Amino acid sequence: MKYQKNLMKLSCLLLDSLGKVKKQNLLEVQQSFEEFADKCYEMTKGLRQMRMAVKKNWLGAAETIKGRVGRNLNDFSHHLARFKELANADGISLPNLSDIYAELAQIALEFGEPKFDLDKRTLSVITGPITLEGVALGPFEIRLSIDCLSSHFRESPYRVIALDPNPASRNEEVTHPHVSSESLCEGDGHVAIRSAIEQGRFCDFFTLVVNILQTYNPDSPHISLDDWSGVSCYDCGCSMADDERYYCEHCDQDYCPNCSTCCQICDTTICLGCAYNCPSCNEPVCRNCTAICEDCEGTFCKDCLNEEGICQNCQEQRKENEDEEQEQLSEQPKADAEVQSDGVGEAIVLSRHD
Repeated sequence: MKYQKNLMKLSCLLLDSLGKVKKQNLLEVQQSFEEFADKCYEMTKGLRQMRMAVKKNWLGAAETIKGRVGRNLNDFSHHLARFKELANADGISLPNLSDIYAELAQIALEFGEPKFDLDKRTLSVITGPITLEGVALGPFEIRLSIDCLSSHFRESPYRVIALDPNPASRNEEVTHPHVSSESLCEGDGHVAIRSAIEQGRFCDFFTLVVNILQTYNPDSPHISLDDWSGVSCYDCGCSMADDERYYCEHCDQDYCPNCSTCCQICDTTICLGCAYNCPSCNEPVCRNCTAICEDCEGTFCKDCLNEEGICQNCQEQRKENEDEEQEQLSEQPKADAEVQSDGVGEAIVLSRHD
């Protein structure tokens, strides 16, 4: 008996909230009409200003006004389309109390006895365990906030709560490929869900949400089911969490800590396949931080080349060559002195005084 009494109280709360939904809907229509009227006024004002500018031969000002009016045409078209949509839309027909009570009874048949909290003014159903493509996601509670029904134009009036969560390893807020932070990505079901709420078809509302939870759309998940347990390392294939992966900017792939390193010059993260170990310092660097030695044409990190672009070995070789040349030059005068004659066989030239 108490359950039936609470069910009637809940029906009254829902009916009252639906009245607020209808009022809010009319307020939205009114606001759209006012925005459209404002745009019409701006267009009329621009026309008067342009007529005056042309009449007084202010041709430059007329061109400026024409440009401003043209830029406002896009906004005008948007508000006109919205105006036509709301003006032609069917009005919200409120159900009666018995209809809502029947909806709650139907929910009990479809999903089991619903949960309702009269103090917090919420209505909930609990799904069975959901498994998508072999990934067990557990049951979910779909909790509808009665006081938030009238705000469904701007934000979702319900939450999708994982009761035995198996969140994506990359983001614990994603408990389902289409649920993030307890908010459902409704996709093509958005219009149908909003319509069910507005018309008080609450059993249809819960059915639509459950159907989305039981369906996987690989084109628009928050996180793909293929990556649910973590992203696979492109090199070794091991699974890794989002905070454990390293992105290589050179090959555009994700790697685990064991298959990645860091350029010792620019600190860029690179995979081991894109890393180059400098033969001089034996440190890993990225391809952007390497250069070719001018002498031996070997590849080295830029820190291991001097200002002339010469590696350490070639610098030492140059130094040895220079030392040898200097030594040869220093020995040349001695060699020349040894070649000088000791007087044997030389003719003696006498002066006339002799």
